Amino acid sequence: METVKFYNLTFFIKGQWINAMNIYEYQRPVGKIEDFPELKREFIVIYDTKSHKEMVQFCLVLGQHILDVTGFQPCDEITASFEAMQKWINGKVSYREARNLSFEIGRLAKIEKNKTKARFFRTMSQVAASPHVKYHGLWATDFAVTLINRIYPGNREEVRKEREKQIELLKEV
Repeated sequence: METVKFYNLTFFIKGQWINAMNIYEYQRPVGKIEDFPELKREFIVIYDTKSHKEMVQFCLVLGQHILDVTGFQPCDEITASFEAMQKWINGKVSYREARNLSFEIGRLAKIEKNKTKARFFRTMSQVAASPHVKYHGLWATDFAVTLINRIYPGNREEVRKEREKQIELLKEV
């Protein structure tokens, strides 16, 4: 598997540049990911042109797509997070409402015994956190790919279809 390398997230603090992390290589929490690096690169090129608000709009659509793909019903926390995300887009609330709901969804993942459902919750937690910072939207797509890896083990065609769908959805925002 190829490693995708793009820009590092850096901050200028007390007169010097600090390299905080590479948002494009957010692997530790995601875990092993069977992916198509060329499709991830294509997604990132489009992602880099989108505003934070556009990424949250994308995450609302991605979240619905994940519900459709998995057939899972949204729990109250997921439904509330979609509402909070829309309120954030409309400028009615700060990011905190959605982020706090993302923590609740993450807690559901920790107690879930079914590994596929736990991965679903982790994916939806990243979706819900998107009003906090733009790159939660990027990370949500990686979590979604690991969800597809779990639903369809070893099926590269399903992974390709997922990445292509993500690119299509992002272009539409």
